Amino acid sequence: MSVHSAITYDPTATALTEEIAAARVAIVDLCERDRERTWHAYELKARARNGWSAGAMNLAFNDLLDEGVFHLEGDCVRLRS
Repeated sequence: MSVHSAITYDPTATALTEEIAAARVAIVDLCERDRERTWHAYELKARARNGWSAGAMNLAFNDLLDEGVFHLEGDCVRLRS
């Protein structure tokens, strides 16, 4: 008996994954320009945004926070040294 597995790729999910990945790069790149600067989350996401959705920016930012890429300083963040 042969079992066939049909994996269906959702083009919307794929596009969002790519958007989040690009947003992550943009956020980190912006922070690397001035490593000592602290950012309010809304300001960082707004400055790094390049046509990506607010949702993608939020997911990218939250992933970076969860991974410890940022050091929290009150209600601001900066790249870890």
